[in-house]
Amino acid sequence: MSKEANIFILDANVTMNAPYPPTGNDGVEDSSSSSTTTTRLVQARDAALDAIVDRMWKSKSNEAGVVVLRAGATHHHLSELEAIEDDVDLGRFFRRCGGGAHLDGYAAGEDDDDVVAYPNIVEFELDRPSPRTLRSMRAVRCTINESMASYVRGDLCDGLILAADALHRRTSGKKYRRRIVMITDAEHEVEVDGERLQFVLGELNKMEVELIVLGIGFEEDSSIGIKDEESDGGYDRAEDELLANPEIVPSMDCKKPEAVVSMEDDVNGGMLIKEEEGNPDEIVDDVKQENSVRVEFIKRENEKLLRSIAREIGGRILAANGANLTELLRSRLPNVSGLTNSMGKKIDFRIAPDLALVVKSAKLTSQQNLPTTVKEAYQFDPRTGEKLRDGNGELMTLPTRTQTDHFDDDGNPVPYDKRTDAFRYGSDLIPVGNMDMLGINAAFADPGSIEMIGYIDREVVESSNLLMGPAYAFTGGESRKSRTAIAALSQALEETCMVGYCRVVRTRNGEPKIGALVPKTIGRDDGGGAGGQDAREGGGRFLAFLELPFADDLQPTIDRRVPLEYRGDDEEERACDDLIDSMMLPDEFRSEAISFPALAAYRRMVAAFAMNPMNAVEEMQAEGLTEERILEASQARPICDFDVVKSVHKRSSRHIDAFLDAFPLVEHKPEDDKKRKFWGDGKC
Repeated sequence: MSKEANIFILDANVTMNAPYPPTGNDGVEDSSSSSTTTTRLVQARDAALDAIVDRMWKSKSNEAGVVVLRAGATHHHLSELEAIEDDVDLGRFFRRCGGGAHLDGYAAGEDDDDVVAYPNIVEFELDRPSPRTLRSMRAVRCTINESMASYVRGDLCDGLILAADALHRRTSGKKYRRRIVMITDAEHEVEVDGERLQFVLGELNKMEVELIVLGIGFEEDSSIGIKDEESDGGYDRAEDELLANPEIVPSMDCKKPEAVVSMEDDVNGGMLIKEEEGNPDEIVDDVKQENSVRVEFIKRENEKLLRSIAREIGGRILAANGANLTELLRSRLPNVSGLTNSMGKKIDFRIAPDLALVVKSAKLTSQQNLPTTVKEAYQFDPRTGEKLRDGNGELMTLPTRTQTDHFDDDGNPVPYDKRTDAFRYGSDLIPVGNMDMLGINAAFADPGSIEMIGYIDREVVESSNLLMGPAYAFTGGESRKSRTAIAALSQALEETCMVGYCRVVRTRNGEPKIGALVPKTIGRDDGGGAGGQDAREGGGRFLAFLELPFADDLQPTIDRRVPLEYRGDDEEERACDDLIDSMMLPDEFRSEAISFPALAAYRRMVAAFAMNPMNAVEEMQAEGLTEERILEASQARPICDFDVVKSVHKRSSRHIDAFLDAFPLVEHKPEDDKKRKFWGDGKC
């Protein structure tokens, strides 16, 4: 299933305006987080947008939707209200109604709960997102205030039911990978219809929907997998009965703790505090304490409800206690743009004369390049000469193409049928026709094969530093004999410390490559183990192909040896050794966890321009963008922000200072800048 359908449920309750990461009592940001303090809702919105934009890069067929809870208006596929027309109007609604302002025009007709289904929920419908939809999503904010929070509806259960119905309508009976992501602090009251909720959970199980809950302020043990056969996940087994019997599903109608018994509900759903005798300041403190206890009770019950739901459908709850929500969501919903799906191709493996079998070949690594830009021309009004704009106010363009003309000695254009291709050879051009090229390709006509030439000592190949990428994996085919033969050959190469020297043609009429087959083991460490124990404990064996260069590819190098060897004293040698030891990567480090920084910056830049089109006339009329504008849009994640680099820097900072003390840096300036021949000369 290559297509994805993701629905993000964002809790827009007034409590989501709290600062995040949380601050201490003195207002100082928690030292456990390195991100800038924003609000819970801003980080939740940015995390959802990051995942949506990444899926848009991966495939144009991926679909996404957003459900905003406890909004001041009702706009979704089950509502008949027409207060909001489209996505553009949705963005205008959020920008205009922040903090509860100007909600009167959108709340008309919502007083009758029998008419309005799931009130106070706003939905961006599940579909292929466009830049216009992303701009409206970025405007999501809290549209209510403290005075409205007591009677505004649209709780967690309503949002989950609405998202499940949207997935069913859009993807039922189709091949999709379905996912619901809920980001909430669970600090608002929930009205639970146990029978309806149980039916919805059954439908989610049928559609194989994955539920991911990012719980802000949840208990840490709730981040353990819900349906985990290896452990209980640290939950109370009494919670299993919550969904088995709808009557005991946690609800805010249940008995409240003694600390909040003095609170009563009025007819409008608000809270009335009983008047008590005593010091007014003490009464206010008691009320604040009671409200705080009540919020904690609501949060605890909602967390139990979400954990029960997640366990019922095999979801997962991730506890967010200061961690960046975007990075936390990536841990469960990793970036997929820029990745390629390796499909196994069947090719012949000729191990020896009269000994061949069919194996599968797939890429292990591939080179990633920045996508090429598409040049387009502005459309102008033929009468006024001004640039044309569409209904959204965006500039209208047309694709362009490049045409190359050739002329003979007399200046006449050469017809296309009179042209021929040529290869440069020295100072001349050698014409090569189509029949010649077909003959060259026919010489390598092969549907794909591996031909073993011989065997080389593994240490000789690895120490020569001549192995090149990309790497390919060769595994056994569909037959059991093929898989056994590959595993046996890999084990034999491992035990004899040898590698296979072979000729590989992966595709039909492809270019032949000479390289080495290196034995690899997939064990519990998911890496190339050194022995057979990992393979016996559930792993497997395969062969990895790495290309070797030809003799003409090698360029002679100049041996630049230092004339006088200098080892330094004991302190300097110790400083070098300690620095190297402190900067060793951990054993569990995986290089594929770090994405291509330039490609990530490119995606961020294009996404930023799509969500924030340039409004300034001067920038639109300019031929290019300013450097400040590009840097602001890309916001490339520097390499120092990755967890591995952070841990290495923290561990080696003391040893780096000791190394700098032992070997102080001295800046050398060139005597004459005019003598520099290269751009890097004269720089330290």
